Amino acid sequence: MSNETQLPWHSKYPTPSFEHRRIGPKDLADMMREKNAGIDFIVVDVRRTDFEKSFIKHALNLPAHSFFPTVSSIVTILSPIPIVVFHCNNCGETGRGPRAAGWYVTELHRRGIETSEAVVLDGGIKAFDAIFGEDDTLVSKLPE
Repeated sequence: MSNETQLPWHSKYPTPSFEHRRIGPKDLADMMREKNAGIDFIVVDVRRTDFEKSFIKHALNLPAHSFFPTVSSIVTILSPIPIVVFHCNNCGETGRGPRAAGWYVTELHRRGIETSEAVVLDGGIKAFDAIFGEDDTLVSKLPE
């Protein structure tokens, strides 16, 4: 099969809603400084092989490619946390971050859970790192 006829990785999963509240990098940084990660909010990084240079402190890495098959377990673990911030590399309209957020919300609604909200980081790690990449209280760098 040629590359031109290959379907995208997400084609075998349902298309979620992409209508989620977005948060800017500065607002996320403020939240990180003022609230408790893992209790008041959690950041979910859905990158896979491009998780190589830096990441947001205390973020969970739950790659989008395996997110849908495990969303039931993910919701069980994360639904007590009020704000779940999803991000990928740049969080385009239908990118991995918004897609995983949609699957998360769908599972929340399916179960009737109202204790948690999915939010998408505007601009993803690229935007966050561009502003806060040198702040080691907010960003961790992986060794080169």
